[in-house]
Amino acid sequence: MNSVQIIQSNAKPFITLNDVALRLHDKLLFEGLCWEMLDDQHWAVIGPNGSGKTTLMKALCGSVPVIKGKLVYHFSYDGQPQDQIAYVTFESQRMVLGDEAFYQARWNVGVNEGGLSVADYLSERGVKSINPYHVVESHSDQVFEARRREVIEQLEVGALLGRNVIQLSNGERRKVLIARAWLKSPKLLILDNPFTGLDERFRAKLDKNLENLMHGDMRVMIVGTNRDDIPSSITHVLCVEPKGVVAQGPRQVVLNEHTQYATPSAPRLASEGHRHENKDHSSQVLVHMEKVNVSYNGTKVLRQVSWTVRENEQWALLGPNGAGKTTLLSLILADNPQAYANDITLFGRRRGSGESIWEIKQNIGWVAPELHLYYPRGATCLDVICSGWFDSVGLYRHCTSDQREAVLLWMQRLGLAKCADTVFAQVSEGEQRLALIARALVKGPALLVLDEPCQGLDTDNRERVLQAIERVGQRPNTSMIYVTHRADELPHGITHMLRLNEGQVVNQAPIGN
Repeated sequence: MNSVQIIQSNAKPFITLNDVALRLHDKLLFEGLCWEMLDDQHWAVIGPNGSGKTTLMKALCGSVPVIKGKLVYHFSYDGQPQDQIAYVTFESQRMVLGDEAFYQARWNVGVNEGGLSVADYLSERGVKSINPYHVVESHSDQVFEARRREVIEQLEVGALLGRNVIQLSNGERRKVLIARAWLKSPKLLILDNPFTGLDERFRAKLDKNLENLMHGDMRVMIVGTNRDDIPSSITHVLCVEPKGVVAQGPRQVVLNEHTQYATPSAPRLASEGHRHENKDHSSQVLVHMEKVNVSYNGTKVLRQVSWTVRENEQWALLGPNGAGKTTLLSLILADNPQAYANDITLFGRRRGSGESIWEIKQNIGWVAPELHLYYPRGATCLDVICSGWFDSVGLYRHCTSDQREAVLLWMQRLGLAKCADTVFAQVSEGEQRLALIARALVKGPALLVLDEPCQGLDTDNRERVLQAIERVGQRPNTSMIYVTHRADELPHGITHMLRLNEGQVVNQAPIGN
């Protein structure tokens, strides 16, 4: 402890906020905030959904105004100080994809030809934002190229270089965004929920990568909820609530006093489920696939996948990033045209036998990071949930009074009643995710397809969502496919498990048998 104090006493200020207040839309946040980061510190900013963490980070980046007090950058810089800060968020993916992108484009060969490739995105021109029409000397920056090779190796994105950004999974795209931010060599690297959407093995590797970064000249700040892992090399913690900052200081001091932030949530064991496996093989088959193959640009994404989902079965779909899980789900959701080249039957109809996409979707409730990325931001939260009745991305039809009443009930169950008339873009990322989950659940579908539904949710909201999912899953003739990288996010009642790796089924079995 004494050695730490000596180091800190010699440290210089890095960023100082003195009596700061921020404005977001019509709200005043963090009135009277005093917070200082020294140049030998790495901070975690932790708090529940809707507590203002993102607003505070945007203020550091210069995109939210400081209306009172002073925000001082003590490091040297050319241009604007914010140019020396790299901020990676879930929202960053939307910026990369662009406003014209649409969800189904990922699955349509030819639609994204000529789009932004990962190699270009991580190139010297791409990272340094060099004008493509600007003539420069042909030789490259050898220091940058050496760092690029190192970052690509450390973040394991080499195999992605030949692909377009739009074709990546949520976890793969997150790795690429972190790689690009790292390559910018900023004074401060801010990562919002950096472990979200990543498999267990890579989370451990990223933690080690961050530890190595923190030993260098780059300062690191991690933003997360009260159930996210805090990297081992973080030195200080700032805890925020909707009312403002509740604690700040050295990591162990803060975590000892606020134990809800100290450790990840305990696993929810699927074997403790409330329902037993349905062994009646006469149950209606909802999904049947026989030796399914999917390829893009010569790369096999799914290989000889056979799978049957029946009524009352609750499946966990597991596997590392890039295993093919989202591609598999796209075949069920009727979004992937390669379904027509395979032996796939959905809800009693063979794909390609004259069924419409909407006839399939009316049986399914769906939420995923991809839906979150592409959903229009201008609708109210009420309208977002109402769109679940019609399986549309955006609301283009009027709900009946009964449908609207059901929507309001789901908003109340998930703590969203106060957000009914608020524009989707103006609520927190966690509250946006809750609205999309309610959208999936509202019509009580025959099949729930839930792709990492708890991503970005704090402890209370995660429990609220899982209880709602379990309640819906216990209804007669309701089935579920649930994707997660975390054992503590599995709902009770899971009856079966399918595990993919490199596009192949490596395990498929009832739970507990």
